Amino acid sequence: MNATFHYVIKLKLIRLKETKEIAFIELEEKFENNNPIYAREQAFFIYQNYINSFLNRKGEKYQSEKIASEKLSTFFNPSTNTKINFAGNEIDFENTIGNGIAIFVVIDKPEENYVIEDKKGDSFLIHGIGNLGWANDPQSIITGLTHELWYYEQCRYNYKNYKQTINFYEYDIAQSAFIEILKTPFDWTDYNKPFLNNNNIYCSSDELQPLIKYISDGENHQIEFKPTLLFNHKTKKGGISIKGIIAKTICAFLNADGGFLFIGINSKGEIQGLDFDYSLSNGINKYVYFQLEFEQMLEHFLSLSVKSNVSGRFYKIDDKDVFVVTVLPSKHRPIFINGQENKEFYVRIESSARHISDIEEIVTYCLSKW
Repeated sequence: MNATFHYVIKLKLIRLKETKEIAFIELEEKFENNNPIYAREQAFFIYQNYINSFLNRKGEKYQSEKIASEKLSTFFNPSTNTKINFAGNEIDFENTIGNGIAIFVVIDKPEENYVIEDKKGDSFLIHGIGNLGWANDPQSIITGLTHELWYYEQCRYNYKNYKQTINFYEYDIAQSAFIEILKTPFDWTDYNKPFLNNNNIYCSSDELQPLIKYISDGENHQIEFKPTLLFNHKTKKGGISIKGIIAKTICAFLNADGGFLFIGINSKGEIQGLDFDYSLSNGINKYVYFQLEFEQMLEHFLSLSVKSNVSGRFYKIDDKDVFVVTVLPSKHRPIFINGQENKEFYVRIESSARHISDIEEIVTYCLSKW
């Protein structure tokens, strides 16, 4: 009997081509076992070997996951000209930005209840380093880990002695709560009080410069500008319809060749920043507020499972905050958004998100794509 889920280590690279094309490279190594805890142990062992190998290339040694993350943050940038072996492939990191490596749990036989609505192939991040599926965001990691444990207990799998209880501050309820998860190398100390995820706020100039060039080149089939995430300039309030526009763009990128979505830039390519969205924060830390709203948008219109392909980070450009969403193309299945009445399908055509409603056209596109 096959297990309900398995694990993968994913390596992501974003290669910038001289032709202005963006190549989203995603490689993965699969780990499975009838008792998935053994697959989990193997995945973390191999992951650690990769981390050690990366550190050795820099003349460093592993001390802790936190220190490794800091050391490797400068490894994942375009100035690196190092070839690395991953899952039998030799990978050249030159001319890449926003790279990362992470462990995901992948659902093979979805279990459902009134909350869980997984689909086969959905993946959830449980640990990682770099810019891959919110690997730097503790709240996102918690979401993946609680999802993982739910499956272990629902399917009555043995998880040995890995279960632990942590005290974690949840911004959506504005208080700390005791949460059960399976152990990882992540250090949860001091996350029982409000914290600012500094790893997700601003990045190195090496990563910023290529993005500035993409802004100056304007929108295309892999670049899109949006002025706000939820602020409606007509009503001067937050609007679900504005979030819906963002979701359609992300859906279109997922179903095509991926892309970058810049929030805080108008259609003319003028950088206006995120102050309009920040004005709705009502006393909450503006970065936390924005990210919570972004995640709620993903959950409402798509599902949190797409976070393995969607990540976001704040940048300071011309002294203004811009939120850059990186969308990797969906490798295994089409992605739909929750419309007002039915599911809706979008693809990226030139510089816009095109809604396809004809069933035959959707089927033809999906068969050719997947």
